[in-house]
Amino acid sequence: MRRKMTINELNILNLLQSNTKATYSEIEPLMKIENHDKYWTTFSTICSLIQSGVMVSDNKYPSTYSLTPYGRVKAKEVI
Repeated sequence: MRRKMTINELNILNLLQSNTKATYSEIEPLMKIENHDKYWTTFSTICSLIQSGVMVSDNKYPSTYSLTPYGRVKAKEVI
């Protein structure tokens, strides 16, 4: 199990802590390119945060993302 968050995950947490909600187009410019293109890096980071219970998305287009109660606690812990 990984204990540290990536730079991209921390960037999203910072954004969601200050804005409470964000869209993909607000998240994408914050991403640092890793091994893939910007789309894949953004998508996989968002999926990772959703899967770990830190973030949730709504079921509409375009999706908005927000922190879960666990995510708010985790953000205070790591930031």
